Amino acid sequence: MKRAAPWLLVVGLALVYPVVTLATGGGPPFPTRGDCMREASADGEVDAVFGYFESEVEAVEVRERALEVGFTGTEAEWNGCGRVRVAVGPFPSLEVGEEFVEQARGVGLDVTLEQSP
Repeated sequence: MKRAAPWLLVVGLALVYPVVTLATGGGPPFPTRGDCMREASADGEVDAVFGYFESEVEAVEVRERALEVGFTGTEAEWNGCGRVRVAVGPFPSLEVGEEFVEQARGVGLDVTLEQSP
Protein backbone atom coordinates (compact mmCIF):
# COMPACT_ATOMS: atom_id res chain seq x y z
CA MET A 1 0.00 0.00 0.00
CA LYS A 2 2.89 2.39 0.73
CA ARG A 3 4.10 2.06 -2.85
CA ALA A 4 0.66 2.78 -4.27
CA ALA A 5 0.09 5.94 -2.22
CA PRO A 6 2.30 8.25 -4.35
CA TRP A 7 0.66 6.93 -7.53
CA LEU A 8 -2.81 7.39 -6.13
CA LEU A 9 -1.91 10.98 -5.21
CA VAL A 10 -0.62 11.71 -8.73
CA VAL A 11 -3.68 10.15 -10.36
CA GLY A 12 -5.99 11.98 -7.97
CA LEU A 13 -4.38 15.34 -8.70
CA ALA A 14 -4.45 14.65 -12.44
CA LEU A 15 -8.20 14.13 -12.19
CA VAL A 16 -8.99 16.92 -9.74
CA TYR A 17 -6.94 19.72 -11.32
CA PRO A 18 -8.91 19.97 -14.61
CA VAL A 19 -12.24 19.88 -12.75
CA VAL A 20 -11.17 22.67 -10.37
CA THR A 21 -9.71 24.73 -13.24
CA LEU A 22 -12.92 24.54 -15.27
CA ALA A 23 -15.12 25.17 -12.23
CA THR A 24 -13.25 28.37 -11.32
CA GLY A 25 -13.41 30.01 -14.74
CA GLY A 26 -10.88 28.16 -16.83
CA GLY A 27 -7.21 28.62 -17.43
CA PRO A 28 -5.15 31.75 -17.96
CA PRO A 29 -6.78 34.69 -19.73
CA PHE A 30 -5.77 35.26 -23.34
CA PRO A 31 -5.77 38.75 -24.85
CA THR A 32 -8.56 39.72 -27.19
CA ARG A 33 -7.81 41.52 -30.43
CA GLY A 34 -8.95 44.72 -28.80
CA ASP A 35 -6.39 44.23 -26.02
CA CYS A 36 -3.61 44.38 -28.61
CA MET A 37 -4.53 47.90 -29.71
CA ARG A 38 -3.99 50.81 -27.32
CA GLU A 39 -5.08 54.18 -28.65
CA ALA A 40 -2.45 56.85 -28.09
CA SER A 41 -3.59 59.17 -25.34
CA ALA A 42 -0.36 60.62 -23.98
CA ASP A 43 3.08 61.70 -25.08
CA GLY A 44 5.71 59.04 -25.05
CA GLU A 45 6.33 56.31 -27.53
CA VAL A 46 3.58 56.66 -30.13
CA ASP A 47 3.34 54.52 -33.27
CA ALA A 48 1.52 55.34 -36.48
CA VAL A 49 -0.38 52.18 -37.43
CA PHE A 50 -1.40 51.56 -41.03
CA GLY A 51 -3.58 48.63 -40.03
CA TYR A 52 -3.90 45.05 -38.82
CA PHE A 53 -4.14 42.19 -41.29
CA GLU A 54 -4.98 38.50 -41.23
CA SER A 55 -2.14 37.57 -43.60
CA GLU A 56 1.39 38.70 -44.29
CA VAL A 57 0.56 39.14 -47.97
CA GLU A 58 -1.98 41.89 -47.19
CA ALA A 59 0.33 43.52 -44.67
CA VAL A 60 3.32 43.54 -47.00
CA GLU A 61 1.26 45.29 -49.69
CA VAL A 62 0.41 48.10 -47.28
CA ARG A 63 3.97 48.27 -45.96
CA GLU A 64 5.35 48.50 -49.51
CA ARG A 65 2.89 51.30 -50.33
CA ALA A 66 4.02 53.22 -47.23
CA LEU A 67 7.68 52.73 -48.14
CA GLU A 68 7.04 53.83 -51.75
CA VAL A 69 5.72 57.21 -50.60
CA GLY A 70 8.70 57.75 -48.31
CA PHE A 71 7.67 56.47 -44.89
CA THR A 72 10.95 54.74 -44.12
CA GLY A 73 11.07 52.43 -41.15
CA THR A 74 7.56 51.06 -41.75
CA GLU A 75 7.47 47.45 -40.56
CA ALA A 76 5.03 44.55 -40.70
CA GLU A 77 5.15 42.08 -37.83
CA TRP A 78 2.89 39.55 -36.14
CA ASN A 79 1.43 40.75 -32.88
CA GLY A 80 0.39 38.59 -29.94
CA CYS A 81 -3.22 38.48 -31.12
CA GLY A 82 -2.74 36.61 -34.36
CA ARG A 83 -2.64 39.50 -36.80
CA VAL A 84 0.06 41.35 -38.69
CA ARG A 85 0.53 44.95 -37.58
CA VAL A 86 1.94 47.49 -40.07
CA ALA A 87 3.39 50.48 -38.26
CA VAL A 88 6.13 53.08 -38.11
CA GLY A 89 7.51 54.78 -35.06
CA PRO A 90 7.88 55.41 -32.25
CA PHE A 91 7.32 59.14 -32.29
CA PRO A 92 8.20 61.14 -29.16
CA SER A 93 4.83 62.86 -28.82
CA LEU A 94 1.21 62.93 -29.93
CA GLU A 95 1.87 66.21 -31.72
CA VAL A 96 4.57 64.66 -33.92
CA GLY A 97 2.35 61.63 -34.48
CA GLU A 98 -0.57 63.83 -35.53
CA GLU A 99 1.67 65.63 -38.05
CA PHE A 100 2.61 62.23 -39.46
CA VAL A 101 -1.07 61.22 -39.70
CA GLU A 102 -1.79 64.36 -41.76
CA GLN A 103 1.09 63.53 -44.14
CA ALA A 104 -0.04 59.92 -44.51
CA ARG A 105 -3.65 60.86 -45.17
CA GLY A 106 -2.41 63.38 -47.73
CA VAL A 107 -1.06 60.50 -49.82
CA GLY A 108 -4.13 58.32 -49.31
CA LEU A 109 -3.02 56.13 -46.41
CA ASP A 110 -5.29 55.62 -43.41
CA VAL A 111 -3.33 55.80 -40.16
CA THR A 112 -4.16 55.69 -36.46
CA LEU A 113 -1.98 56.51 -33.48
CA GLU A 114 -1.34 53.92 -30.80
CA GLN A 115 0.91 53.63 -27.79
CA SER A 116 3.90 51.46 -28.68
CA PRO A 117 3.55 47.90 -27.43
